[in-house]
Amino acid sequence: MKTLKRGLLFLITVVFAINFVNAQDAPTMFSVHTDNVKFEMVPQYEQLAKSLKDNLVKHAITGTSWTAISVEDGRYVYVSPIKNMADLDKNSMAGLFEKMGEAEASKLFDDMNQCYDSHSNAVVHYNTNLSYRPDGYSTDGKNHREYHFLYYAPKNGKAMREAMSKVKELFEAKGIKNGYDVYHSGFGSEESYFMVSISGKDDVEIAMGGQENDKIFGDEKGEIFFNVIKLTTRYDQVEADVRPDLSYTPSSN
Repeated sequence: MKTLKRGLLFLITVVFAINFVNAQDAPTMFSVHTDNVKFEMVPQYEQLAKSLKDNLVKHAITGTSWTAISVEDGRYVYVSPIKNMADLDKNSMAGLFEKMGEAEASKLFDDMNQCYDSHSNAVVHYNTNLSYRPDGYSTDGKNHREYHFLYYAPKNGKAMREAMSKVKELFEAKGIKNGYDVYHSGFGSEESYFMVSISGKDDVEIAMGGQENDKIFGDEKGEIFFNVIKLTTRYDQVEADVRPDLSYTPSSN
């Protein structure tokens, strides 16, 4: 496991989990809530998170939905698509407190709060233009995620986008079959970064896909990828898993 600074990389989630049939139809803004769960409290936290979902289903709560992701360092991330910043002002749990009862719902969240010493909220953006989704590509059934964080100085923002566009062009020119999604830091992030999300059934499948790509790229990969790397101030990689058992979507959606 890589040593990561909590709070700087909590945005991964993203994002990382939504399945898009057509990139043009993909939501582009997400709110991200992260619980930094203590390792010894993970079993208890998971039981409570499942209880939360069960109660949402039981009471048919609408007005909220999320994809849950568990990260290798103990973080649990809940990613929800939003239309604009005004959506952040909405109380997405009001319906649950009404149906479940104030006392019972409050106890559930209080118990969850005992499992971590900090949590956070932020916004991230999906970048359709930089993401690569070839015809027939889908993340269905691929719940393992490998996230690559490319941090850069704000002055290099334009150059970074241009360099990453060249990477996408290489993938297109070579007809690479496995795609990737790109997200950009937003409100609540301490640094500017692009995050590249790669999906697979497990880490082995992702690694094998990378090896196959390298054979197809040949020598052309070196300079194009280096143009991205030389603009980064630092780089981090982290692995996580999408958790359908903890994710929630109202049945009416």
